[in-house]
Amino acid sequence: MAKLEFRKASRKSVPMLLSISGVSGAGKTLSSLILAGGLVSRNGRVGLLDSENGRGALYADSPSVLASLPSGYEYARLDPPFSPRAYIDALTAAEKAGITVCVIDSTSHEWEGIGGCCEIAEQKKLRGMPNWSLAKMEHKRFVNYCLSSTMHLIFCLRAREKVKIVEVNGKTEIIPIGIQPIAEKGFPYEMLISLRVEEETHHARPIKVPEPLVHLFPKEALITKEIGERIREWNDGGNPLDEFDTIAKRAKAEALNGVEAYRQYFQSLTKKQKTWLIKHGHEDNKFDAEQADLAAQGVEQEQPEDEV
Repeated sequence: MAKLEFRKASRKSVPMLLSISGVSGAGKTLSSLILAGGLVSRNGRVGLLDSENGRGALYADSPSVLASLPSGYEYARLDPPFSPRAYIDALTAAEKAGITVCVIDSTSHEWEGIGGCCEIAEQKKLRGMPNWSLAKMEHKRFVNYCLSSTMHLIFCLRAREKVKIVEVNGKTEIIPIGIQPIAEKGFPYEMLISLRVEEETHHARPIKVPEPLVHLFPKEALITKEIGERIREWNDGGNPLDEFDTIAKRAKAEALNGVEAYRQYFQSLTKKQKTWLIKHGHEDNKFDAEQADLAAQGVEQEQPEDEV
């Protein structure tokens, strides 16, 4: 286990994860692009990764988008299968292309789309049962990659009415739990900010917002470029990440892709970087990489809560 060190707490200026969920027609894509216009720095570039059959390009000449992004945005289409690995590869391509703020529309396909986690669990059954251990490991790899990204990421999530099936006094009951994002249940809480846009008003309703930014989201308000600017200014007020912070995050993410992926990442580092990583988590990362390979072989199984 890496040595545990306590230091004086200080907020860091880091690439941010944000999510915007809503039912069809609520304004997820438009709101995300407007928000991206405020998050992007002067020399930055906004990209949209589209898994919605080309719909993301429809906003290229939107007056609202052009007011927030006068130079427009860059676009790439992601076709099925929508596996976590496919999303990772697409985000890697965006990073290499120099995108600094990336809108992913829609991330719900990673969980419930063709080739997504739910399909992985069904197609890779273990002892006749859905292999949720493998599916959740694939999702964990995706989440950890996002957490190690150099880009600000805005995830669009579809939403729908959900219910929970429970046993009460020996009887099965269906309990409504309201409109929920279509994603792994913990995914919205990995975000710095999670919002839901209302279908009729397109107003943003906070799901998770840090205390210093709560004032940006009154009860009845649209998402604006100014909100994005205020978030960026707050984030830029933190201490910058150093080289090794970034290496530690990406190393952890690559370890969850297995031994070979971690080996390749480690070999890509400079001698100085390798020396630092050996002292700060290398052995833990190697163990995680070995466990990732075992999970990929389907040696474990876990059942999720019964939620539809």
